[in-house]
Amino acid sequence: MITISLLGVDQFQAQSFVADIQDEIAQAFEVTPEDIVFYAPDSFLIYRGVDQTSYQLNVVVSAPRKYEPIEKQAASVITKIFKQNHVHVILRFEYFNPEHEYESIDKEYPRFMTPDNMAHFEAMEDEDKEEGIEPFLGDAFGETDYDKKLKAKDEELALQEIERLKKKESNK
Repeated sequence: MITISLLGVDQFQAQSFVADIQDEIAQAFEVTPEDIVFYAPDSFLIYRGVDQTSYQLNVVVSAPRKYEPIEKQAASVITKIFKQNHVHVILRFEYFNPEHEYESIDKEYPRFMTPDNMAHFEAMEDEDKEEGIEPFLGDAFGETDYDKKLKAKDEELALQEIERLKKKESNK
């Protein structure tokens, strides 16, 4: 697994930005997009007390040693991509031997969460957009319809998990 750490970038901007570049960076490393993950911690680069976030970006690539021969190729692509949004880009490669990497992947679940396989809750109707709304005068701390729906959904998910575990146990 190749992990690309982005230090000095807004973590929420990084999330949408990375969605657009995952495939291009995977091509640079000659791997599939599933072989690369990005790490964007809540971090700041600070120089003399001034926040450098989104001005200067430090990128640290942690990869198995077998990718060292294509380092220059990957560095060129990564630098070009990040220079689009940052004035300065510092890139460092850190390699490890594959025998020092361990994975535990549960085959019963998708490898990564995506918008297609995540749980989605129906949006509550926006009653504030209706004209002539009266202020709420009821118990603001009482259980709401949303609370009831959320509780029902939690119970449903718990039952599904119990069934999954029973099925897994019976397959042993």
